[in-house]
Amino acid sequence: MAVKQPFLGQRFRNLSAKFHNAEWVLTKIFTGADGIEYASLNSAGDHTNHKTLALAILTDTRRFLLLDAPAPKAN
Repeated sequence: MAVKQPFLGQRFRNLSAKFHNAEWVLTKIFTGADGIEYASLNSAGDHTNHKTLALAILTDTRRFLLLDAPAPKAN
């Protein structure tokens, strides 16, 4: 089953036991110098807290749950 490409503004919940309630907002998608696609995320609860991880990790439904989010803007 193909995973839909996430878009900016979507919210995700970290499913790890330690951070189960942590919500993250997708702020940027980019390809690194190593050719891997990355996602830049900001904490929904603390805007000074941010992280970058491989896009494959963010779209792994065993690690992150996509929450309700607005539809992507048309270009």
